[in-house]
Amino acid sequence: MRRNDGHRWPGGRGMAHADAILPLACLRERATTDLVLSGLEASGVACALFSPDDELSYGSAAFRALFDVQPGARTFADIMRRCHAKSVGPKMSGTIDAFLDMASAKRRSTPQRTFEIDIRDDRWFLVNETLLAGGWLWSVFTDITMLKSNEHMLQLARDAAQLAADTDPLTGLFNRRAAMARLDAEMRIAFRDCTQLSLALIDLDHFKTINDRFGHARGDEVLRHFAAAGRRQLRGGDTFARVGGEEFLMLMPGAGLREATRAVERLRRHVAQEKNRIGLGCAYTMSAGVAEYCGNAAEDLFERADRALYRAKHLGRDRIEQAD
Repeated sequence: MRRNDGHRWPGGRGMAHADAILPLACLRERATTDLVLSGLEASGVACALFSPDDELSYGSAAFRALFDVQPGARTFADIMRRCHAKSVGPKMSGTIDAFLDMASAKRRSTPQRTFEIDIRDDRWFLVNETLLAGGWLWSVFTDITMLKSNEHMLQLARDAAQLAADTDPLTGLFNRRAAMARLDAEMRIAFRDCTQLSLALIDLDHFKTINDRFGHARGDEVLRHFAAAGRRQLRGGDTFARVGGEEFLMLMPGAGLREATRAVERLRRHVAQEKNRIGLGCAYTMSAGVAEYCGNAAEDLFERADRALYRAKHLGRDRIEQAD
């Protein structure tokens, strides 16, 4: 007698003969096994039993469909090689041999193992492997595609919320909270790696006058214009943030005082040129103070840059001053 998956039950001399010689308890046990297998098939659960030699002893219809198991496939390796050749089943990076080596090292490595697999048709499955006596391996595959979709949506929502919390809504730059977090991180890196780090504090000159003369809407346009100009002048890895009304911060990892000053000077010259303000309807300038990180606390770096900024304003504005 053959089972519904094509394998033969122990014995093989026919049901009538088996029924005649098997004790009642054995018949009941076999009937229970048949019911369990029927229940697995009816439930649509993808499950499989592999022998100690990694041959497929039982595979539910859902399992065979999931991995496109063909009659000639005997072992786990046979099934995976066909999946790789036909671009079905689990997504695999690299060669099939590398995948099989990785899988072989993990299969039967622990009494029970749970992991996720990404199927080529964009479904996700949670796999629960249980190591049975004698090296038999029982695997159950649960479709978690909806859960992964919800997880992805939640992650997108978290990312959007984090972005909103870190962003100044008017200019699209980092806000003060995000800038301070970035400063803290960059200071730790500079201290650890003994690399340079510079900070520039920038004010738009006489910004209140712009608001009073042209209105707050025009003032908002100036802030957006300056933010866009600053983004264009940034080097890769620099941070540009709005930390107050007309106050901005530029953080430049890897830049010493001289290089940082040159970068801020390029921005100052850019906004001072009329050709770069076409359509804005008013002129504006900026002042800045630049300080280099010397291993002290963030408050010290800020205070030194702020003193340099104050000196730039005191000396007539529209200029860059370096911290002592």
